[in-house]
Amino acid sequence: MIPENYAERVYAAVLGKCIGVRLGAPVEAESWTYERIRAVYGEKIHGYLRPYRVFGADDDVNGPAYFFQVLEEKDDPQLMDFAHAWVDFVREGKGFFWWGGVGKSTSHTSYHLIRSGAPLPLKREDLRGLKDEDESVGGQIFVDFLGLALPGQEQRAAELGGRLAAVAHFDDGVSGGRFMAAANAAAFDSDTVEEIVLRALRTIPEEGDYARVTKAVLDFFHQHPERWQDCRNMLEKEWGYDRYSGVCPMIPNAGVCVMALLYSGGDLNRGVKIATLAGWDTDCNAGNVGSVLGAFGGLNPIDACYREPFHDTAILSGVSGEINQCDLPSLAKRIARRGFELLGQPVPEVLRAEEGLHFDFELPVSTHGMLVSNPFVLQLSNSGERSFRGKRSLQAVFNRLQKGMETRLYFKTFYTRAEFEDGRYSPVFSPRIYPGQRLSMQIFMEKWGGTEPLRLRPYVRTAFGHRDYEGEDFRLENGRWQEVTFRIPEVDGGIIEEAGLRVFSDSVNTGEASRDLGRFFVDEIRVTGAPEYRLDFAQSRVELGNLTPFAHNRGQWTLEGDAIRAQCGECAQSFTGAYSTGDVTLSCRTTPLEGGACLLVRGMGTLRHVLAGLTEPGKAGILLGGPEGYRPLAEVAFEWQPGQSYELKAAARGQNVALWIDGQKIAEEKVPYDHGMYGMALPGAGEALFRGMRVEKSS
Repeated sequence: MIPENYAERVYAAVLGKCIGVRLGAPVEAESWTYERIRAVYGEKIHGYLRPYRVFGADDDVNGPAYFFQVLEEKDDPQLMDFAHAWVDFVREGKGFFWWGGVGKSTSHTSYHLIRSGAPLPLKREDLRGLKDEDESVGGQIFVDFLGLALPGQEQRAAELGGRLAAVAHFDDGVSGGRFMAAANAAAFDSDTVEEIVLRALRTIPEEGDYARVTKAVLDFFHQHPERWQDCRNMLEKEWGYDRYSGVCPMIPNAGVCVMALLYSGGDLNRGVKIATLAGWDTDCNAGNVGSVLGAFGGLNPIDACYREPFHDTAILSGVSGEINQCDLPSLAKRIARRGFELLGQPVPEVLRAEEGLHFDFELPVSTHGMLVSNPFVLQLSNSGERSFRGKRSLQAVFNRLQKGMETRLYFKTFYTRAEFEDGRYSPVFSPRIYPGQRLSMQIFMEKWGGTEPLRLRPYVRTAFGHRDYEGEDFRLENGRWQEVTFRIPEVDGGIIEEAGLRVFSDSVNTGEASRDLGRFFVDEIRVTGAPEYRLDFAQSRVELGNLTPFAHNRGQWTLEGDAIRAQCGECAQSFTGAYSTGDVTLSCRTTPLEGGACLLVRGMGTLRHVLAGLTEPGKAGILLGGPEGYRPLAEVAFEWQPGQSYELKAAARGQNVALWIDGQKIAEEKVPYDHGMYGMALPGAGEALFRGMRVEKSS
């Protein structure tokens, strides 16, 4: 039975995962011992340990968010599906596997084995005998959202969590994947945290150390329920790191997770603090604990000091620059929607999939990452007082605005390196909105003071140059919902980094009563329609070893004036655009120098995509990527010359892809995908120049 407030509890769990990771990250290094954490922070924490402006990408959030997509595509994904996703969603050498190195990190080692075509499932000897590492905490950090999509179905969740963990782990490493996925599923219909632990315990082998350490913590908790510190001392003595090799052994950290759950009393805030103060792999442990306790307790116990700094946004570092700007309420709704589908129940209207970007503010406390440039005069909060369609909206209170004052109400659509304190896991970004699309929102005004109506102006702002492109002014009337719309114009080949409203006051200050005072409610923010724009490569920037707004996978990609030079010793791809892009026509002028040059369409990942262009010397056509490499779908003789410039055009309509070169239609073929990212690629070893790109809707 799916609980009535299921979506809210999924949202709390997603927040809890992110909160735990952010809280624990500053003290996860080996030099931060349990003793040092206590010496610096005492035994209490009040808020985050470091004041991140934007918390960077972290493997503990990357994995759950990206691997959940496997469950969105298949009802019962097998180990092979997760193994291929292991490569498909990650750029080689960049992203969430690269913390250890081959021979040290099983995630990293497994990636290379899978990509090289090693038979699946992998064997322990394939991982060079990394026994202690392949039974590491990595087995359980990616599985949380699989369990959230199966409320009350802990055995089914354990099967999925075990399969995902088994891509790179064995024995107790797999038990960790089973246990944590099961715990997230059981959290929705358990009466106590101990019941969650016991139900998850029944999904793993009794003879393993994971089961033994769990029972040891349960026994200690029953005998000494007052101080978690005493339980931590027991773990150090009987299950400590000194008994294991490897960087982050599973068993001590599993003990900390169970300890933090039991001693939390069901309070997420207390649970993530315990998991952080206890030391060892703090971000992994606090993240797992936060997800389970969020699903168990919901939103109400979560302190604002932990929730608000996220602004409902998590930064990821997978292959999709759009997905890497993860809107947490939208992710929670996707997980909850999948939960209804997997359990064979009707999906509530509020969870149904919408076209394009959509913020409805229906989840309590959600803001969908909306920001203001001047919070002194405009304050935001989620409100249940008014809604255009549903129960909730975003409330914006303006206080003492007067003529000459303005502020911006906006959301981020692209991030630059300057916004992060560190570049962990090298996140890359593609804009979330584009010229040619339509931005709309519903607004309801309650004006309590001031001499003139409030004036709004929709706009978008470009990255790097920070140039604004604006729509027409709109004056709000009191007491009724009004729609503000804006067709996003061309931005001269640039990248849009924010979109929203400029808020103006026209009231002349003749005293306190003349200043603008009141509030307006914003609801149903949507960005719809197909992108139609030009991308000027001369405006690209090098960010974290990457050229904006692309995500490069393999090869060297360098900027030369208004062209991008690609070189590689094997195939290489460069992705941009939304993962959900439908019908699209892509054109680009290319100069192949060696090997070939192609446009990329229907990009589902580094393994799953379609290339259209100059495929090899003397040939052109359409190639389909897969785990075994590229295979021709349609290929013809075409005597292209190295060093000569060609205009490539690829049109993707539904599952059909067509190719033109210099206006001549070369090939058309059916492909397996009807949506995906787009970009450029080298189909094999070679070198090419790409100059500018035009993106239009296919008709």
